[in-house]
Amino acid sequence: MEGGDSMYVRLAGRVRVNAASLNAQGTAGNVIELARAHILLEVGGSYELVEVPVITGNSLKHWHFVHFVSAYKGLGGASLCKWCNRLIGYRSPDKEGRSEEYFVRNCAGEDLHGFLQPENNVRRESLVKVSFLLPVENMEARFDTVTHNRVVFTEEGRIERGEQGMMLFKRQYASAIYGFSISLDLEYVGRLLYDANHRMVVDPEEARRRGKAALLALIPLLAGEVGASRSRAQPAWKVEELIAAWALKPLPPLVHGHYRDYVEESAKTLAVFSRLSGTRAELITYGVSGSILKGVREAMEGSENLSLIEKPSWQDVIMHLVERYESCSSGR
Repeated sequence: MEGGDSMYVRLAGRVRVNAASLNAQGTAGNVIELARAHILLEVGGSYELVEVPVITGNSLKHWHFVHFVSAYKGLGGASLCKWCNRLIGYRSPDKEGRSEEYFVRNCAGEDLHGFLQPENNVRRESLVKVSFLLPVENMEARFDTVTHNRVVFTEEGRIERGEQGMMLFKRQYASAIYGFSISLDLEYVGRLLYDANHRMVVDPEEARRRGKAALLALIPLLAGEVGASRSRAQPAWKVEELIAAWALKPLPPLVHGHYRDYVEESAKTLAVFSRLSGTRAELITYGVSGSILKGVREAMEGSENLSLIEKPSWQDVIMHLVERYESCSSGR
């Protein structure tokens, strides 16, 4: 594909996660409970609502923001407000900001991940959109409750008497293969969303730095640096499958990795869209079986605008996206 001045990225995939307590929703007595949600599963030709452990999109997006700030600083970036610099992403208390341009110019975090300044009624939609991590539909997901204790010693080394001496608490842990989807609209990095011409308000080098950092942030995110309670329960995390698509024009989202046929359905959507719209795109895959790739190639027949690229690792998928972005953004 030829280089240009924009890039739209879509990802979907699956991660295997064992013994994780990444997203708690509160306590019931002395039990720290996992976040759970009801999802529809097809069972015997009908649908049933089933409660499953989930990792929320709020958590996933927060950790992409954290990794983005780190990557941005590593690339020499310095345009961060004092709140994003502290990895705090919430409603902006900066009452000096009375326009979208003010925030985009001054803060890469609010440029990429959006903001709301409620007093002045100024906002920007996030350029990064993420899903919940949901257990895949063709496998069971379970969680267990494990009992822990905190022991309090006296200065003499004895366990204190009474309730404070040994405090029991319980925490839930889940194991599942989770599916996800992510979208990044890097075309609008440094640009105003609500301006008719989407005017660029930062210099090209700064825009490239922000866009590259957004892609680099995917590496620690997909490597498992996400969620809470990792100091005592770092989960056994591994990327099983990853597919990514990119183009110089807007693309539809990929099908969520929760669904058993997400790869084939994503390929069908991209093939039809690229054929009808004339949009040239690449679909990059990792970990997808040969039989499924055969179906992908069949779905792509007749669509000259969509290319299929297989990679030996999920890290190579991200590297490919970064290389393409650098090629595209050089034309800014």
